[in-house]
Amino acid sequence: MRRRHFLAGATTVTGLSAFAPALLASATASARTTGESSAALTAPRILSEPADATGAIVRPKRRFDLVSATQAPDAVSENAAVRFETAEGLGGWQDLHFHTAGPEHLPPSASAMARAPEGATGYEVRGADGADLTALNLHDGEELRLGGQERVSLSAEDEGVTTLSGGSVLRVRTRAGWGADESLRFDEDGNDLWAAQFHPVQALTVHHTAMATTDDHSADVRAVYHLHAVQQEWGDVGYHLLIDPEGGIYEGRHSGGGLPIFRGVPLPGLAESVTAGHAFGFNHGNIGVCLLGDFTHELPTQAAQDSLVDVLRVLCALTGVDAAERIEYVHPDTGAATEQEAVARHRDWLQTECPGNTFSEVFDTVIRQRVVNGLL
Repeated sequence: MRRRHFLAGATTVTGLSAFAPALLASATASARTTGESSAALTAPRILSEPADATGAIVRPKRRFDLVSATQAPDAVSENAAVRFETAEGLGGWQDLHFHTAGPEHLPPSASAMARAPEGATGYEVRGADGADLTALNLHDGEELRLGGQERVSLSAEDEGVTTLSGGSVLRVRTRAGWGADESLRFDEDGNDLWAAQFHPVQALTVHHTAMATTDDHSADVRAVYHLHAVQQEWGDVGYHLLIDPEGGIYEGRHSGGGLPIFRGVPLPGLAESVTAGHAFGFNHGNIGVCLLGDFTHELPTQAAQDSLVDVLRVLCALTGVDAAERIEYVHPDTGAATEQEAVARHRDWLQTECPGNTFSEVFDTVIRQRVVNGLL
């Protein structure tokens, strides 16, 4: 067992080692940009209405798109579920799939989200007494004007070397592009609630949101951001990247610069990622990629799978992480060592269903082996 295993020159047979040098020409502090200018970017502020889980029906004062629940990890019940009230009455129960995560300077917390049906007037939660509930309206808040570019590119396209996505660049919708309300990252005195720290990249981890998506995937990302930053009081989203069912890629945790995820331009064996909050106890040097959707009983769309493979391959190339290897992950603060897959599922690190039972069963063949083999 090697404590950390990085891709070396011998990997040129797979075409990966050419990615990082080429990135120098295309990914700078401002990154390569496409799409609308900053002046055109707006997004509605999320409106939230909290309540306590008591087993009674909650009827929010305004219409709502989602319901979230947060509680202590040791209080989570396998029987937790939600049902929604509409003009036709109460619908059927839907399981709530809780995730335990968070930054390591705070206690871990468990959360779950569920999409409300059109026209929902109320909701009821069972099996989660004492949980903090919040009804979220994603579309009716005041319009925020956002600065910055709509997209940046993690690109390896230079001197005849192209990305693995058919010669296109790996385009990422920025925080401004999906509508991040950056004021949520700060307290009333302007202090950063979760200051950026960086550590050498050791592993990549895949998640799902365990929530049905809406027709507005930027709004879905804003909901995850609000859940983590406000309701769980982290100050930011806990993932580095998110992927929607059409394969769109979204910047997650704020990195402090123009390039998502990294401090400066990443090079194999030297790349440093901003520390996020997706795998409590194993966050440092661990890049978290989350698929929007619930894959407990179904697989991600083919577009989402292909995008995930592309993202993981590019990240492996940029950081030197070898998807074919098991590693000895070393926590940089405690020195604790854990044997793990270099490209892992959330459940490989912690006791959780994430990224969903159906997806997890085939993850090795539909994702990890494709990353290793370079198959799209």
